[in-house]
Amino acid sequence: MNIEQIVNDSSDEDAKSALTYFLQSYMTPAFGALPKNEVELIVLNVLEKLNAIDEEPELYELVSKLKVTRSKARGLIYDRELRRSSEKELDEKVKALLKKPLIQKNGDLYVLEVENPLVSDHLRSKVQKLGYVSDGSFSPSIVKLGLDAVAALIESYLTERERDDVKGALVAAGAPDISFKGVIKATFKKLAGKVASDTGEALMEKASDFISPIIDAGVDLVTEKARELFEEADEQNG
Repeated sequence: MNIEQIVNDSSDEDAKSALTYFLQSYMTPAFGALPKNEVELIVLNVLEKLNAIDEEPELYELVSKLKVTRSKARGLIYDRELRRSSEKELDEKVKALLKKPLIQKNGDLYVLEVENPLVSDHLRSKVQKLGYVSDGSFSPSIVKLGLDAVAALIESYLTERERDDVKGALVAAGAPDISFKGVIKATFKKLAGKVASDTGEALMEKASDFISPIIDAGVDLVTEKARELFEEADEQNG
């Protein structure tokens, strides 16, 4: 990382703002009183203000630019996120992840890539509180969820009115008229069959148009996409 080039490329306003932030933070509560990890986080924020790193950097960005280990980078991201994100903001990030999983095993297993370690912990805690388990044994950045857990997560993020509206739209499009979680599971099973590749896996780019409206409770779009999904499945079965 070429610090001189970064500073030269920054506007005067950004450079002054970064310097002011650094000095004020470093001298609070007193000069030299902050522990090393807090100073590191301040420097990270300065680099962000100078556009040297992204607002939400991925692990590899910190590894490559700061010349630190992946473990160190994960620790920096975790501590930084802990100070920045509320529970509501973490929930929004989990919802965003649910919109783009890798679907495996005929739709029974959903794999989420979670670069942010605090978001990963928040997701696992949420799943555990709902009575399900998550598998992260393969990699700390990979979380595997069963379809039951995915359906429960979606249910937890919708109000009762939103659940009723989404369920109604899915049933009207051809989903079985059962519980909300049952309808979601049936819909996702159909979706897995539609987008699965020859290996039984599908990247979220192929399915986001169907999953996103459900998670966002966008009923009109749910109706349109679900009707397309179930009608196509019926034609294939017929």
